[in-house]
Amino acid sequence: MIRTSLTAPSVYSGNIIRRWFSSSVGIYNQIKKDSEPIPSNHEQSSTQSHQEPETQQKQQSQTKKEEKTQSVKGEKQTPIKVSKHIEFLKKYYTPELLQSIQIAESVIDPKQVLELKKLGFRANSKVAPTNEFSDYSTNDPIWSEPIIYPNQADGRAPYPEIPDTRSSDRSDLKLRFKDEDTTKKSNTALRTNRQISEDLSKLTGLDARYIKNLYVRPIVMKRVSLKTSKGNIPNFFVLTVVGDKRGTIGLGIGKSRDGIRTAALKAHWNAVKNLTPIPRYENRTILGDFEYKFHAVKLFMKSAPAGFGLRVNHNIFEICQAAGIKDLRGKVYRSRNPLLVAQGFVEALTKQKSIEDLAAGRGKKIVDLNKVYYSH
Repeated sequence: MIRTSLTAPSVYSGNIIRRWFSSSVGIYNQIKKDSEPIPSNHEQSSTQSHQEPETQQKQQSQTKKEEKTQSVKGEKQTPIKVSKHIEFLKKYYTPELLQSIQIAESVIDPKQVLELKKLGFRANSKVAPTNEFSDYSTNDPIWSEPIIYPNQADGRAPYPEIPDTRSSDRSDLKLRFKDEDTTKKSNTALRTNRQISEDLSKLTGLDARYIKNLYVRPIVMKRVSLKTSKGNIPNFFVLTVVGDKRGTIGLGIGKSRDGIRTAALKAHWNAVKNLTPIPRYENRTILGDFEYKFHAVKLFMKSAPAGFGLRVNHNIFEICQAAGIKDLRGKVYRSRNPLLVAQGFVEALTKQKSIEDLAAGRGKKIVDLNKVYYSH
């Protein structure tokens, strides 16, 4: 007697246990048959006599089934796979949707499905037009049927709008589709002068071409270091002056840890935002002499005759170039910090006395100060 152990480890799943059990039982039955003695001719004849009525019963049952199938010729028999498929769909669809799915599946020819499966992933199902030899010059009456809505006027059947796509032979495009993977992320430090001018024109309301043609000059560019308990943190500082050389000027400060280019971009941005007009005499020099104190800086500036040139501090020189001042002389006392000198000089230019106040202080007419006389 052969023993078969029916215990299996807990790690095995239920399917593995069933397969293992069936295989072990099958082996046991095969060994049992081999071990049994072979019957004699008399015994075989007796067994055949016993089996004959059983075979007759099976043949009768098969004939009855064939008769039933012949009697029901008009009815369609549903295969086992189709019935299982319908039972599976009943779990997810309502009876109305299930009926529509069955109608749609009945239209499909199974031969076409088999041909598509043979082709694999390269298979393409055939759709409209119904005429395979059509040259697409006329509309197909079946597939181009218009959509008619319930609340619609007579004689009007609108077609759904087709979105325009990017194409080389279309110039009247309405929509453009871009792939997100192909678009590059814009880096603020790598923007061009044109992009900066367009963005600033939206922000300030100035013309983009005017902003693009401005005179830009960095006055201070340095690397600074922030002292912390964790160590020194590098930073970059830029002071930029912007002007149109026609009496408009602006100062801007930019700071960044990303690099000197990002700091310069921020300084340029802030300088354009801070553009302010300044008064000039004959569009070449200041209106009059002034002394101005800004923090620890003392400025002494005097107007100069035509052709005198700019004989001033080098930081003030750059500001005069941007503002359009051509003749000026002056001196800077006490602190010569370039940041304070630039900020103090720009503030002094904006706070100059007007030509009316100068005329009133000197007891003269505005015409005399402007040196503009008209003949009778």
